[in-house]
Amino acid sequence: MSRIRAIEAKAPKVHKEVLQNLQADRNALNDSSKKKEGPLLYKDEVEKQQIKELVHKLPKLDKIFEVHRKIGEGTFSSVYLGSLRQHSNLPDTEKRWFAIKHLVPTAHPARIEHELRCLQDMGGKNNVIGVDLCLRHFDTIVFIMPYIPHRKFSEYVGEMDAAELRRYMRALLTALRHVHSFGVIHRDVKPSNFLYDRQNGRYLLVDFGLAQRVCAPPAAPPPAHASSACKRPREEDDAAPGAKRMALDLSVRARATPVPVTPKSVPASGAAGGGACACAGAGGVCAACARRGAARAPRAGTQGFRPPEVLLKYPHQTTAVDLWAAGVVLASVLTARYPFFRAADDMSALAELADFIGTDALQRTAKALGRRVVSSSWRRGLCLRKLAMRRRGVAPPAAAPPCARCNLPAEQCLCPDDSISAGGWSGAGAACGFPGAAFALAARLLEPQPARRATAAEALRHPFFAAPDLPPHAADAL
Repeated sequence: MSRIRAIEAKAPKVHKEVLQNLQADRNALNDSSKKKEGPLLYKDEVEKQQIKELVHKLPKLDKIFEVHRKIGEGTFSSVYLGSLRQHSNLPDTEKRWFAIKHLVPTAHPARIEHELRCLQDMGGKNNVIGVDLCLRHFDTIVFIMPYIPHRKFSEYVGEMDAAELRRYMRALLTALRHVHSFGVIHRDVKPSNFLYDRQNGRYLLVDFGLAQRVCAPPAAPPPAHASSACKRPREEDDAAPGAKRMALDLSVRARATPVPVTPKSVPASGAAGGGACACAGAGGVCAACARRGAARAPRAGTQGFRPPEVLLKYPHQTTAVDLWAAGVVLASVLTARYPFFRAADDMSALAELADFIGTDALQRTAKALGRRVVSSSWRRGLCLRKLAMRRRGVAPPAAAPPCARCNLPAEQCLCPDDSISAGGWSGAGAACGFPGAAFALAARLLEPQPARRATAAEALRHPFFAAPDLPPHAADAL
C-alpha cells in the first residue's frame, strides 16, 4: 500500500479537459442508441471488450485502478485512461488520472525491459515521461504513467505563433537533449509522441518502445516484435494513410555484411564514369553488385519522419535521427501542413526528399554515407520560406519580378533563394509571422548529412531561442 500512496502523492491533478472528455464519453454512451451509427457503436463495444479482457487477465490492475476508456493505440501497445479505484466515490475534480499502457503479448521481453529501464532512468524530468508502476501477470504487462490532457497536433498546427512555437520547440529539444545524454536514440519522435497541454504549458515525450542505444551495433538489441504480420493502426497518430511504425530489424543471426561503395566509384552527380563499378550512374545493377549482400540497418520509426540515413539504410545511425524528426515537426508548424511528408514507402520518401532538398544535395548525402542514388530527373529543391508563404496564403511583394530560373510568377515560385543560402535548400528570411531564425533553425535540423546536422544542445543555443518568451496566452491579453 505504500507504493500506491506514493503514486497518489505524485500524480497530477485532473485538468478540466479530462472532465469534459469523460462527460462527453458518458453522454455518448447514454445516447448511443439514438445518435450513433453501426460502426461507431461497434467500436465502443470492441473497446469495452478489450478493457474487460485486460482487467480479467491482470486482476491486480482491476483491484487498484478503474479503467475508463482507450485514449491511444499503436503497433505494440494500447493506452487507456485510468484512476485509482479507492477514489471512485470522489468527484472527478479530485481524482488522480493515469495513462495505462498495455503492451502486446508478442513483444520481446528484452525490449519491454529496455523500455522500462529507459522510463526509470530518464523519466520524470526535462519533459520526459516517467513510470509510476509496472504490473505483470504471465504475458500481460502494463505501465502506469502520468497523464496530461492534450489535443491532436493537427488541430492546432496552424494556430501556433512564433512565441508558442519557440516554447514548443525548446521543450522538445530539451527532452531530446536529456534522452541523448544517456546515449539513447528515441527513434519515434513525432507530434503524437510529444504530448502538449496548451492550456497549462506542459509537455511530455512519450513512447520509448523503439528506443535504441547509440553504442549498440544494429544487430545487438532484441527484436521489437516477435512477428511483423500483425499490425494495428495508431488512432492518436495523425500521420498519412498507410504510414507504419516499422519494427527494428535486429535479429542476432549472422547475415551478409553490405559492401560500402568506395568514394572513387561514386560520382557526385550520379553520372557514369570514373568509377570501378560497371553500373555506376546507370539505372540498373551489374552482376558484381547483384552478388553483394542486402544492406541491413535499423529502420524503426514512423514514415514521414525518417531521415536520409534511415532511408538509405546507413547502419551507423546516431541521435541525429531524432533531430531530423524534430525538424520535420518544426517545418510542419511553419508551413501549417501536417503531415509534412506523405510518402507511404521508402522509395517514394526518397523521391519526396529529392523534391525538397534537391537531387544534388541528396546525392552528396548518399556519397557521404557510402551509398549511391540514381535519379531519372533533376530537382532544384525548395525554399521553406516560400513554401510556408504559399501554404499559408501569404502573397509576395507586388513588385516582385518573375523568377529567372523557373519563369514562374513570384507567387508561384518555390526555387531556393541563392542570396540566402548558397547550397541548394534555403530556409532563412522572415515570413508568415515567424522570424528568419525559425527557418534557419529548420535548415540546421533538416541538414541531410547526419554528421553536419545540429545536435539538441546546439539547437538550443540557436538565435531562434534568444528572443524573450511571453507566458502562454499572454499575447491574447495584449
